[in-house]
Amino acid sequence: SDVCSSDLFKADILVVVAHPDDEIMAAAYLAREIYDHQKRVAIVFQNPGDGGVNEVGPGQGVTLGAIRQIEGRMAAGSLGITNVWFLNGHDTYSQNPLTSLEHCGHGTCLDQLVRIIRITQPSVILTWLPDFTTGENHSDHQASGVLATEAFDMAGDPTVFSEQVSPAINPNLSQQMTEGLSPWQPEKLYYFHNPTHFDFFAGRGPQYSSQEMSPSRHVSYASLAAKENTYHASQGGENVQQEIDNHTLETSGNEIAKIANGPTRFILGKSLVPSGVTEDVFTGVVAAGILFQGPPHYVAVKYSQPTLLIGDPWSFYQKLWQAHGMDHLATIVPTEVTVHTDGLLYIPLVIENPLGQAIRVNFSVQAPDGWKVRPLAPVSVDPHAHYQVRVQVDAPSTKLPGWQNFLVSGESDGKSLGTVPIRVELSSGWVAPQ
Repeated sequence: SDVCSSDLFKADILVVVAHPDDEIMAAAYLAREIYDHQKRVAIVFQNPGDGGVNEVGPGQGVTLGAIRQIEGRMAAGSLGITNVWFLNGHDTYSQNPLTSLEHCGHGTCLDQLVRIIRITQPSVILTWLPDFTTGENHSDHQASGVLATEAFDMAGDPTVFSEQVSPAINPNLSQQMTEGLSPWQPEKLYYFHNPTHFDFFAGRGPQYSSQEMSPSRHVSYASLAAKENTYHASQGGENVQQEIDNHTLETSGNEIAKIANGPTRFILGKSLVPSGVTEDVFTGVVAAGILFQGPPHYVAVKYSQPTLLIGDPWSFYQKLWQAHGMDHLATIVPTEVTVHTDGLLYIPLVIENPLGQAIRVNFSVQAPDGWKVRPLAPVSVDPHAHYQVRVQVDAPSTKLPGWQNFLVSGESDGKSLGTVPIRVELSSGWVAPQ
């Protein structure tokens, strides 16, 4: 029989995030759906948050992760969410999602998440936007969105992790068993995000006010979201509790309070049922589920001339959108990054050489005043090869206003290989390294 036949683990919404407390991004919306639309919710955390700060004690590393797991379960429980899962990832201090996926064991985490989708059988998955933007831009946030995107398109395919869907033989007699799950195709995939600019959200998904009052709880959804976050004591939840007690949530400068008070903004990644982009999250959802609908998969670009391109992680995301049939999201954010004052900007480049002979490539960089470009020697690229190199630029010691725009050009034998643009936001606050 199906593992979900008892309905114990069935979820209408599966939230896939990185760390315990990331659920604050959708907590006001989740409160709305749980209390006033009787939706069932489960949460998956990519890692226990074993690399963050601890505002209530000295515990760090594995100990902090253990503490934050309990906080995450208690916080979710305050909204009536009892099905909480943790993948085998670890908190990764970076802006690059590929470092997080490497650190968590990409294949292992994906195996685990596909299994959880098949157990919980959600109609809708909510997750972090897998894209590179200015702001906190935590690698784990992006990685959890990558995993959710991949698992969305895998869980309904019986040829993916087939041991999970093969029926167990003589389960009472043998311990060497396959798992007996059923493939499951989620119907809709939505992203949330917390960048420094929100212009790219407009018209790309539904938005929900947190200031509305819950008919069943008689308080605002913002208040329910903020109360949920108070259980994350190690991450400053007690500060949010003070905002609640002092009735200052709406005027607070606290980052979590601002998120709780602001609208929940979604970007529609994909819908496999009829639904307008900005229509309600559950528009078109079929309660009984739908058949598997496979993604288009990645098709390699064939270059006819030497070409200069942006490298990873931006290159990775360009391929990810194509592979999962979401080209509509490929250009919503220009190539951008946040760099700390006195920090180091890396601009990764890829040179594609489809020719039958080696080429020698020279580079030029247009940089704003105050930035110091480190010398980059010409490189030789073998025939039918691609070559990866990085431009390194030292940031100014003081914050400069507005976008800092760079152009990197390549040239070989007097012919242009193209130009790579990137815009940079300088920050004097917390910024993870690239």
